[in-house]
Amino acid sequence: MDRATAEHIVGIVNRCIGELVATLEVVERSVPIEEFERYKRGVAKVMNTFDLEVVDRVARDFPDLRPKADI
Repeated sequence: MDRATAEHIVGIVNRCIGELVATLEVVERSVPIEEFERYKRGVAKVMNTFDLEVVDRVARDFPDLRPKADI
């Protein structure tokens, strides 16, 4: 994979994660707390999968593309 493709992929993943995080407030306002907690755990699992299955693979070749918070 070339660097431009890697950067594009990481950008998409970051936008997807941002969109998922944005759903938390909406869901929290509209469902009981127990349901929100389940939803929040689901979002965390998806974010973890993005990190492990996509970003980690890209970062093997381009470690500087790993978000600073993950280092």
